[in-house]
Amino acid sequence: MKNHAIKVEKQGLKVTQAADIKSSQLHLKADAVVVGSGAGGAIAAYELAKAGKKVVVLEAGPYITSDKFPEMLAVAMGTLYQDHGGQTNSAGDISVLQGACVGGSTVVNAALCFRTPDYYLKKWAKEFGLTNLTPAVMTPIFEKVERNLHIKTVGPQETSPGALLIGQGMDKLGYPQGKARRNIKDCAMTGFCFSGCTTDRKQSMLVTYLPWAVAHGAVIHSDTRVTEVLSKEGKAVGVKGEIIDPATRIKKADIQVDAPLVVLAAGPIQTPLLLLKSGLANSSGQVGKNFACHPSMSVTAEFPHEVRDFHGATHSLYMDQNTLPEKGGYILLNAIQEPVEASFLA
Repeated sequence: MKNHAIKVEKQGLKVTQAADIKSSQLHLKADAVVVGSGAGGAIAAYELAKAGKKVVVLEAGPYITSDKFPEMLAVAMGTLYQDHGGQTNSAGDISVLQGACVGGSTVVNAALCFRTPDYYLKKWAKEFGLTNLTPAVMTPIFEKVERNLHIKTVGPQETSPGALLIGQGMDKLGYPQGKARRNIKDCAMTGFCFSGCTTDRKQSMLVTYLPWAVAHGAVIHSDTRVTEVLSKEGKAVGVKGEIIDPATRIKKADIQVDAPLVVLAAGPIQTPLLLLKSGLANSSGQVGKNFACHPSMSVTAEFPHEVRDFHGATHSLYMDQNTLPEKGGYILLNAIQEPVEASFLA
């Protein structure tokens, strides 16, 4: 895109890390502070910086460049994931895999991109008054992000052998085949999406919106966990946090960012926790009590012949005719899995 024609050298994203901090106190002032550098935070940071705002992005996780990504999920869990991949619900029966690094979960997801269904946009508008999130409002926004992230439909050459077999079964059952859409440029089809993309072909925030935001003046701090949202007379006025050495886990400095605009984009788990810790936005008593996710259950089959399902898009096809609650509320999706990831879905 024309407004993204900015040269960013490979491994050249400018990030202030814990190792760069020399004092025990850091006090910054900005027009906007963004908590979290994943899909929500990175896009907000870019749009604000592009509009001329002075933006500071705070990320709790480390800055790991793509040349340091391992092609072993067991290793990636320890460097790129929240709680080393061990984050679960209180019952321990659902693993919640979440990226904890600059770029957030977009660095370690499978690049699968679905739009929010119109059903839910309309439901939110009707039940919660979110008329600024209607299909008419959101469609051009979806289209813009899809262009920026090169979100395209999976091609035949990207379809994995396992997906082809599942597709045959779907045809026999009369299930419509949905073709996955992914934020990928010239996929290398190695199947290592969950360990980070070493070739930068996955268009994560690490190689798209964050470099664009930095090019417009945004400042990124990694290793920085926000502990409190500051408020005055009912309005957010900044945040406090701690800069933690990722190697020793010892606090290196306290940080405060004063800003009239605070964007909380730490995901549906960390954001409510931060609001609760800050004693904010909970007059209804509902913060953190309405979390919803889509648990994944893995179905594995054995075939009389070899199926080398480790080459191709991590997700190639799906069936979504029963996604709405009154129709069952589920989606069928093929997946390339290696043993570590399969163990989380067992």
